[in-house]
Amino acid sequence: MKATVDKILKSLLKNLSFIKTKKYSQKKIILFGLLVIIFLILFYYLLRPIYFDLNAKKNILENNIQKTFKLKTKIEGKISYKIFPSPRIIVTNIKLDFEDNKKPKIEKTQVLLNPLKLKSFESLELEKFLVLRQTIKIYPSNLIKIFNFFTNKEKGKVVLKDTKIIFEDNQKNNINFTDFNLKEHFSKNKHKIDANLKFSEKKINLTFINNFNGKKYLELNIPKLKQSLEINFDEKSTLKNLIGQLRLKVFESILLLNFEGKDNYKIDKSYLRNKFINSKIKENIFLKDQFNFNIDLNINKIKLRKLLLYYPIFKTGGLSKKINGKLNISIKNSETLFGKINDAKMVLLFQNGDIKLKNALVNFSENSQIKLNLSALLSDKNPQIDFNTEFLSKDLNKFARKFGLYNFDDEKISLYADGYIDLIRSRLKFKKVVRDRSQLIGKSQIKILEKSLNENVLNEGILGILDFFKFKKFFQEIL
Repeated sequence: MKATVDKILKSLLKNLSFIKTKKYSQKKIILFGLLVIIFLILFYYLLRPIYFDLNAKKNILENNIQKTFKLKTKIEGKISYKIFPSPRIIVTNIKLDFEDNKKPKIEKTQVLLNPLKLKSFESLELEKFLVLRQTIKIYPSNLIKIFNFFTNKEKGKVVLKDTKIIFEDNQKNNINFTDFNLKEHFSKNKHKIDANLKFSEKKINLTFINNFNGKKYLELNIPKLKQSLEINFDEKSTLKNLIGQLRLKVFESILLLNFEGKDNYKIDKSYLRNKFINSKIKENIFLKDQFNFNIDLNINKIKLRKLLLYYPIFKTGGLSKKINGKLNISIKNSETLFGKINDAKMVLLFQNGDIKLKNALVNFSENSQIKLNLSALLSDKNPQIDFNTEFLSKDLNKFARKFGLYNFDDEKISLYADGYIDLIRSRLKFKKVVRDRSQLIGKSQIKILEKSLNENVLNEGILGILDFFKFKKFFQEIL
């Protein structure tokens, strides 16, 4: 009897266990089925844009891009849709219209979508305008429009990744910027741009902050060269009238400019400082067609020889022909190889790659002065410096004492010289030498002067004219 009862109990327990297992399996099947259904619905939802007639509605996408990103475009290629890695529209051959003749073109652009707004093509919500591993060519006429585009945005993220930017000037010269990456960040009161790129294998970091209350800030750094640029724009600054302060650190120099203007900038309360020069700046800069300037440069201290040794402009084949302008220079209380300068005034002109010094008048503490005009024709195939100079002294013995020369019979003297220096051969040639404004020096004496100058002063190059010891040797030899 007892055995029978045990069998019955075991049978009941076995049946109960089977029922529970069956119910559990059914729940798993139902749950799995629900998940499959949800996945299929979701997949179908994400797949819906495939069935939109995308290429027939290019104008709708163009308008949506303009509305979202403030970017006017013209789609010339095809439009397609991708689900992975996130829902997005792929656009080929799209032109960026900055309302000028030159329209940058991008071969392939990705427009990222809000996955919750895929009901219809008209209701698509655009989140990012992504340019990935593309090449974009821009032109001078685009620059103001691009700046205007980024400074007037309050939404719509534009992202550039691993992109190459080619800047082509009006002479079809190209400047290449590689590995260009750009991200935008928006908050309630601020728009921030972080970018990095490479130029001549040097990494450049750029940050632009646009506070919607009017303040703007631009920072550019070249870490490898320890160079930086900072611009703080005033609250009153607009695209029609830029106001702010620029601080440039380059080659151990600090340039500070307080500026105001658009194509014509007025500069005031500014300075340039480095180990060679300490100066105050007041200027006008014109940028409409090319870089042009008119600068008042008041120099308190200058080490001219060290400056030219550090920046060897006479060996570079000339400056850029696009840099044109005038420096109105005044110097006080500076030491030179000819003695201490009480004051000096001159005009330095930059004209199509050449440098001209006009009406230079230098007064020394030894009651002497030098008048000088020169033209450094650096853009020619055979670069040379044309010059005419006059030395006047009312106390020759005092002036010449520093060169180890004494006991001149004449206390007063004037010497005028006209000639040129061949920069390739580092050789000087006199056209005319006049003493006391009436006594013409003969050809044989001129040849002696030329020979001594070339052998003692210019034997190692043009910068020998700034070497005190070379001039001392020259003066002692001829006098």
